Amino acid sequence: MKKTVKFKFFLSALLFAALALVGCSSSSSTTPAKEPSPQEVPLVEQSEAVRGVVDNYLSSHKITSLTPEELYQIVRAHDPNYFLVDIRANGDFVAGNIESSVSIPYAQTSDPERLANLPKDKILVVIDYNGHLAAQTAATWNLLGYEAVPLLYGVQSWTQDISATGYDPFPAEPLNYPLVTEVKATSIIQETLPEIQYPEGQTQDYLVHAAKTYLDRNYKGIITAEELYDSLEKGKTEQFFLVDIRKPEHYRAGHIEGSINIPLEQLAKIDSLKSFPPDKRLVLIGYNGLDASQGVRCLVTLGYDCVALKYGMSYWGSEEQTTGVAPIHDFVQDHYQLIPLNYVVPSTGAAGCG
Repeated sequence: MKKTVKFKFFLSALLFAALALVGCSSSSSTTPAKEPSPQEVPLVEQSEAVRGVVDNYLSSHKITSLTPEELYQIVRAHDPNYFLVDIRANGDFVAGNIESSVSIPYAQTSDPERLANLPKDKILVVIDYNGHLAAQTAATWNLLGYEAVPLLYGVQSWTQDISATGYDPFPAEPLNYPLVTEVKATSIIQETLPEIQYPEGQTQDYLVHAAKTYLDRNYKGIITAEELYDSLEKGKTEQFFLVDIRKPEHYRAGHIEGSINIPLEQLAKIDSLKSFPPDKRLVLIGYNGLDASQGVRCLVTLGYDCVALKYGMSYWGSEEQTTGVAPIHDFVQDHYQLIPLNYVVPSTGAAGCG
């Protein structure tokens, strides 16, 4: 089955503009740029050009995140090399935010005007509720030529204020779900990759367009450990294809049953992409979940249906020598202050829509 991602400018521009007005009409006054008509700009196959950009990023070993302790030192020193961007809902940002951060709600993180105002000579620190949407946003911004990192586990790792974390409490301890050591081999499943039809030479525009399409769907891009384990227990995993993106030595030490191992830096290689069934949802399993979330945004950009395991192996198991990551309950060492703004912006929208 060949999957085609086509973007026909005029109709799609109208559709996405309509969706944006319905979902987040109060949070943006940006006027969409006029798109050329299909007659003016012919569509050509762009999957290899986009794959090249994605592969360069994933294989660069630049995927990382900042701990709250590291960010605290940056904020305390007023380090001019960093630029903090909070992508939570406007109301939550106003109620309490990390000092010196600016607000760009998640739904607006692909807005051309917002992107144009981001500095390319600084490291963008992306802050959200639990880290996953920040990681996805950081991935897109890195693909576009920025240098961006998410705050590890978001404001959940910064504060104990439950209202600031989107009413999603930080896990108190890992689940200690079972792991297996039997290695599952990878194999070529499909000969062709999803097609991307877009005007030639406009790869950057496509990356923005793909991100906007994803955001307009209001798709979270994660699956919880509890949801995945329940599916495994009930034998209802036929819709999933599990991909462990950790290092091979950690995969061999213990992994979730049924998963194959493709390290994160190899995720966009042609043979890796051909290992993914086109009719299943990919579940990426990483160390802390933020690595997987960055991989998810990259694969979605290439036309795949993909989600990340929330909190990764740090929440699934507690044995660091097996998972390769400290268990989630050992992560938080201290908590830091959030500061309110001195004005109130009315906001009743969902997270990301301000």
